[in-house]
Amino acid sequence: MAERAQSAKDLLTLYKALFIELPVAGTKASLGVSKDNEVEETAWKAYEAWVRLVNRSTDALYQNHFFGDALGRSLHGLLRMQQLTNAVSGAVFAALRSVTGLPGASEVQAVRTELHDLRLELRSLIAAVSNRPAVLPEQADMQRDEEAEEEFIKALDGRLKVVGGSNNHAAKAA
Repeated sequence: MAERAQSAKDLLTLYKALFIELPVAGTKASLGVSKDNEVEETAWKAYEAWVRLVNRSTDALYQNHFFGDALGRSLHGLLRMQQLTNAVSGAVFAALRSVTGLPGASEVQAVRTELHDLRLELRSLIAAVSNRPAVLPEQADMQRDEEAEEEFIKALDGRLKVVGGSNNHAAKAA
């Protein structure tokens, strides 16, 4: 009985906060006569009442024997339906993939592996031709990143010189 009274109290608090206090606080805030954080406090009050109400309702639902029995009886059917939809969607997408000519995940992974192996082979051949030690992919990426950073810094320095030069000309003209 106490839970029903608390639920009714939370419901009343929620309605009061949402439909009376929050609009009044918003109006006060728009007119500039509200206290600090009055709108936020009212919104939090409504939120807390809502959370308490939802928690109590969820607890009551899970404690209801009818709900547990109904869920227990329907669980087997729901799992069967999930298996059926997985099978149907797999078949439909497999047919769609073959019609459109899109590769499957295993084919894409095989191409990626082959591409990686070809890159390693190419790097070793370049190293053998130029009598340089082979560069690991991680080192090549790091070297490429460092070169890109250096080019960016040079371009940025050039822009700063242009901008700084134009400001000096404007200062001299004044």
